[in-house]
Amino acid sequence: MANQTEKEFFALVDTGRKGVETMFATMGSELQRIAAPNVSRAFDTWSQRALVEISGREELAPVISTKTGILSVYKCLGKAATMGLQIGGQYAHAYIVPMGAGKATLVPTADGLAFASAHGPGAVLRNVPELVRVYEKDDFALDKAAGSVRHNPQPFGDRGKLAGYYMRLEYLDGHVEIPTITHDEVLDVVAKYGNLNGPAYKKSLQAMHDKTAAKQLLKKPAKEAEGLAMLMSLDEYEHPQQSQEPPMRDVTDRTASYLDSAAEALTPAETADPQPELILVADKPKPTTKDAGDIF
Repeated sequence: MANQTEKEFFALVDTGRKGVETMFATMGSELQRIAAPNVSRAFDTWSQRALVEISGREELAPVISTKTGILSVYKCLGKAATMGLQIGGQYAHAYIVPMGAGKATLVPTADGLAFASAHGPGAVLRNVPELVRVYEKDDFALDKAAGSVRHNPQPFGDRGKLAGYYMRLEYLDGHVEIPTITHDEVLDVVAKYGNLNGPAYKKSLQAMHDKTAAKQLLKKPAKEAEGLAMLMSLDEYEHPQQSQEPPMRDVTDRTASYLDSAAEALTPAETADPQPELILVADKPKPTTKDAGDIF
């Protein structure tokens, strides 16, 4: 449905769950056309998960009760599809949350940011890095020069308070870096930039702390992985003063002109393994050799 105007979009789309279903039925082909390969290949699964997630979230009910709100959801889906991010599922890459004025915005998770660093446009990491929590009583030692870490948590004992986070970043050229951030530093970033009164923070403060830590630890690869950099810059939920969008000229204007025009200009880096199917993160069990509470 090329060159679909906003007025025509409103004429076609209903409201509520039916409106979301109609949106996928009428505009799904456009979303699939702009989607990253992993989303395009599994588009039916991707769209069904997104439909369940959007229609099943009580806080999104006011958003999808209006056509303007559904249009904002469509824009969020366009951003997620372009970046290859999964909406919903057990380990979601991103959520769609209410932003105010009856509209929604896309909020990436720590998993989503990590996924983009390895599989987004211009990816620079060989594998999707894990964000690992370190508690004050953990057996932990880090050798940044050697790119090695010893971390032996006590899974059933008192681990004490959360001390900080680390990631093991393996770049495509083979070198390894292990950035760290303390929990106090994360709290400082959240206090300065987080939208603490918003539903995402109220839903799971720990998840938002994890995401903040991931953003800080991925700053260096973001300088090279343009897709990751764009995803970070489009995190409107943490920077609501930047969330004003210009009037949309065309619904198929790639849903977000900055994201999509930049993404089109990129040549995705080759990775050691093919980009995984969409179901990889959502259905993959967390490693059994680590405390499930340590990995977000």
